[in-house]
Amino acid sequence: MRQKTYRTFQEDLVTSRHQHWRLPSDYDWRLPGRAWQRRWVRRLAKGISILYVHTHGMTIKNGWRLATAGPCVVYGNHTQPTGDVLLPLYLGAAQRFNVLASPANLGIPVIGPLTLFGGAVPTPQTLSQMRAFRRAVHTKLAAGEWLMVYPEEHVWPYYPGLRPFNPGAFHFPVSERVPAYAITVTYRHRWLRRPRRVIYVDGPFRPDPQLSAKQQQRQLEQQVNACMAKRVATTNISYVHYREVQ
Repeated sequence: MRQKTYRTFQEDLVTSRHQHWRLPSDYDWRLPGRAWQRRWVRRLAKGISILYVHTHGMTIKNGWRLATAGPCVVYGNHTQPTGDVLLPLYLGAAQRFNVLASPANLGIPVIGPLTLFGGAVPTPQTLSQMRAFRRAVHTKLAAGEWLMVYPEEHVWPYYPGLRPFNPGAFHFPVSERVPAYAITVTYRHRWLRRPRRVIYVDGPFRPDPQLSAKQQQRQLEQQVNACMAKRVATTNISYVHYREVQ
């Protein structure tokens, strides 16, 4: 069994040489390139996602929920470096797909810039960038697109539980008045092979509109967290052992 150690849940356990790449202070969140370029990159990504899912022993429960959804924000547990990129593309319409991504991804030569054509939305790194970032997300959701968010923030491969969420991740469903969904990846034991992945799609989740915006965010976080915690409780193998150190 592989082992990984950590001190806090905010640690990046999967890193690259471009981990500290930073966005320019005047970064432009508008769509890159031409429409035909974005279409072809997304078609290619969709094809790769179909191949990936069908060759990696995945079972998907209730995938129709996302396939028939309108504009929404989708939350997922972050446990697959590659799968967490491709699985949402498989489940939803690729031409409407967006995902919040670490700016470090943009620093990867060739692949980094292509992720922008495929729907990656880098998260802001300064307060001055926040307004343009929120405007870009608003535009995408208002156009009927959807946004994938990983509220645990950092990918921990095969982590069998649920790590604390960033409460700020639940701002957009409330501010944009769109429903939330959840994609939860769970793991099942297989002899002499990597665990089988069983993926659950749940939702829609909607907070009480009579509450204040902050209360709605908190209620929505609790709804999504409770659902995903119930799903990950069905995991019956620890393929990677995580140990906290002081």
